[in-house]
Amino acid sequence: MKSHEKLKIFLIKKHIDFSCKRVYSIYSLVNGCDSVKTLKRNLDDIVYETICDGFVGGQYIAGKRLDPAELAERYQVSQTPVIQALKRLVHEHICEISQGGKYMIPVATEEEIQEVCIARLLFEEDAVVKLCDTITTEDLDFLALQEEKCEKLYRQGKSDEYFKADMALHKMLVKLAGNHYLYNLYRMLNNKYMIIRATTGTSLQHNEAAVREHKELLEALRKHSKKDARRLIRNHIVKMKKRINGQE
Repeated sequence: MKSHEKLKIFLIKKHIDFSCKRVYSIYSLVNGCDSVKTLKRNLDDIVYETICDGFVGGQYIAGKRLDPAELAERYQVSQTPVIQALKRLVHEHICEISQGGKYMIPVATEEEIQEVCIARLLFEEDAVVKLCDTITTEDLDFLALQEEKCEKLYRQGKSDEYFKADMALHKMLVKLAGNHYLYNLYRMLNNKYMIIRATTGTSLQHNEAAVREHKELLEALRKHSKKDARRLIRNHIVKMKKRINGQE
């Protein structure tokens, strides 16, 4: 078991308040944040996010079964939060459940990959165009720090960490656009994209271009150029779709 999994298990057990069924988790610490904040977390959410981290870390393979008992043993929790997390994954079309009640990781079809990437493009293109009107110096600095983190992790060959940092950067773009309803929908879509990308084996060698594309996009936002921002985000996501399909 990896150290970050052990830490999450410790936090789950340490901070559960059984009177209100909530978890008091130092979640920013788990995710490597500099500032430690105590957050109220629902146990189901922590298990859900831990399973999602497992996809990024290559612990689960498309076409294989997710066994609640095995997951409960791995994370040292009861099966109840595991099952709730798996039901959420099914609801978000990340996993599937058979007639016999078995949870499976679906093998993404080319059509599904295309649909998810098109949906991502709709969200992110809208976001970057709005940001060209509203983005602040503080926002740009915030995005630049995350972009630098992505590049650093790429240069260090830390593919799992790069993957999560890359996803975080894209979520920041949508969040900074300011529509909380769209952002909540995007988070669910982003998780689906994350699973597809992780289980189809997109390798680190493809991320050299992505690092460069991130820099170009931030420069377009800095110049408030809607034309360039729209072109760059479309190019970035279309290229990623081709990388997932093994076409680039």
